[in-house]
Amino acid sequence: MSENEVKKPFVSYESTHRLRHLLLVTTIVPSGQSQAIIELNNKNEAAMCVVSMGKGTLPPELHTVLMPTEKREVIFSILREDCWPAYKKQLEERFAVSKLSKGIAYTIPVDSVAGVSIYKMLSNTRMFEKPINSEKKKGRKQDE
Repeated sequence: MSENEVKKPFVSYESTHRLRHLLLVTTIVPSGQSQAIIELNNKNEAAMCVVSMGKGTLPPELHTVLMPTEKREVIFSILREDCWPAYKKQLEERFAVSKLSKGIAYTIPVDSVAGVSIYKMLSNTRMFEKPINSEKKKGRKQDE
């Protein structure tokens, strides 16, 4: 730092912006249904979705022709807590459509993240979000 530069005091992000609680949402659906769940996540401003393959927990010795091993897709997403009620309602409507679209979902609160940039990405904070303490200049005319 040169002698002419003035060092600005440190101001924490949480003192100037409203923090939103985050949830890790895990949704388990039959194989082939994950794309519809990803679309619901995008509609509800989920920051990210990770899809993993899985299978049911029925022991292999109990598998029969009538009850085959069912493959599952597990979707992990990060969602702001304020978006959860709408997302949950849409999931319930989706699961009620037919037997093939059934699934389960649960949430785990995210207590902390490392770094402001990571938090902004996970909370889907837009770059144009203004600080809560920003002053608005009303009625002030610019000199021409």
